[in-house]
Amino acid sequence: MKKALLLSLLLVLLISCSEPIRQDRLVMGTNCSVSVFSKSDEKEIQSCFEILSEIEKRISAKLVDSEIGEINSAAGKNSVKVSRETFDLVKRSLELKELTEGAFNPLLGKITSLWNIGSGDEIVPDKQTIDNLVHHLEIGAIALDEDNLTVYLSDENTALDLGAIGKGYASDVVSSYLKEKGIKKALINLGGNVYAIGKKGKDKNWKIGIRNPEGNGLFTTVEIDEGAVITSGSYERYFISDGVRYHHIMDPSTGYPANNDLVSVTIIGRDACLADALSTAVFVLGEEKGIKLLEKLGIRGILLTEDGRTVNV
Repeated sequence: MKKALLLSLLLVLLISCSEPIRQDRLVMGTNCSVSVFSKSDEKEIQSCFEILSEIEKRISAKLVDSEIGEINSAAGKNSVKVSRETFDLVKRSLELKELTEGAFNPLLGKITSLWNIGSGDEIVPDKQTIDNLVHHLEIGAIALDEDNLTVYLSDENTALDLGAIGKGYASDVVSSYLKEKGIKKALINLGGNVYAIGKKGKDKNWKIGIRNPEGNGLFTTVEIDEGAVITSGSYERYFISDGVRYHHIMDPSTGYPANNDLVSVTIIGRDACLADALSTAVFVLGEEKGIKLLEKLGIRGILLTEDGRTVNV
C-alpha cells in the first residue's frame, strides 16, 4: 500500500496440483483474500469475511461508533464497557507495549490521526503540537476493569489505535475459526499479512515471497509449514512534502515517522498478533536494537536495510 493502496506486501507463491478456491473483498481498509483447497470448505469463506467485518466494526479507530471509537470519545470523561474480545485485545496491546519497551504503542491514536497518512489529506503537523501529544503519550494512563469489562482513558489528549496489530489479530481469529471447522489447508491474506494453515502439500512447505520495496519482484522468500508472515515497511504508505518523504510508521518517542536504517521488517511466527506488533516495534527500534529484541524473544525475522542488506534473525 502506497498512497494508492498496494494489493499486497507479500506475494504468495502457490505451486500445487489443486487450484485454490478464493474470494477477495475490501475489508478492514485493505484488500483481503481467503483461499481454501477443498470444494466442501468453500462455504466457510463467507463466514470468514463476516468475522473480518465484525472485527472492523469493533476495533477500528476510524469508526466513531466502534468500541475503540467510543473509548476515544469518552477519554478524560468516563469508562466504556466493551465486549470480551475487544477488552482482551486492548489488554494484549498494553502487554505488547511493555514487551517492546514502548516501541509498539497502542495509545498513538492522536498522533496518527494528526498526520493522517494514507488519507490523501496528509499534513506535516506543527512541531509544538507533536511535542505536546508526545508528552501526553508519556504521562497518559489507561485503566482496565476486567470484572466489568470497561476501559478508561484518563487523558483526553490520548487515543487508542490498534491498527498496528488489527490485521494480525484478525488473522489469528479467522485461522482459528477455519481450524475449528476442520479445514486442513488454507491461506489468509489481509493486505499482505499472510497466514498459512497446514502444509502446502505432502512434505512441502509454503513459499512466501517478500516483495522488493524498490521495484518489481521479490527480494527474498521464506518457507513456513504453518503460521504468519507479516511485513511493515516505509514504502507502504507515505506522502512527500517539500521534497521530504514521510511514512506511516510512527516513533512514539518523537511523534514523527521512525527514522532509522531500515526499509522493511518481516516477522515469521505462529502468533500473527505478536508478529504484527513486532514488525512495527522492530522497525521503530532500528537494526541493532530490533535484532536484540527478536533474539531475546526467539522470534524469526528478516530486516531489509537502507543500504540493501538483508539481515536474517
